[in-house]
Amino acid sequence: MDDTTFDERDSAPFVPKCIVVDPNFDFTGTRGRKHVPWEETIFYETHVKGFTKQRNDIPEHLRGTYAGLAQQPVIDYIKDLGVTSVELLPIHTFVNDSNLLEKGMVNYWGYNTIGFFAPDPRYASNGQTP
Repeated sequence: MDDTTFDERDSAPFVPKCIVVDPNFDFTGTRGRKHVPWEETIFYETHVKGFTKQRNDIPEHLRGTYAGLAQQPVIDYIKDLGVTSVELLPIHTFVNDSNLLEKGMVNYWGYNTIGFFAPDPRYASNGQTP
């Protein structure tokens, strides 16, 4: 009964492969973004909280949040830099390591994920932060 033994049963037939949320959604519709050739692409990599937390030109309750990134002063700043694409540092759900917590610290950067493709609620503006 050692739980480290290899289980040879095939679980593939029982694992969900996908979920259809809205079968009426038009996936062929016009996309809202402009095509930028690779040779003209300029990436701006930023951290949701770090980029917006100290900005006095956005409402205080939106600083450090996803919604803070969508504020017009932020968009104008990024466009003025000539940036064509924004890449966010980890925004997926992550944990604070026990060794950090023991030192009174937290995992600021979010590189210890527990939920790829699940946006971390700590960056939400709706007050639903853990």
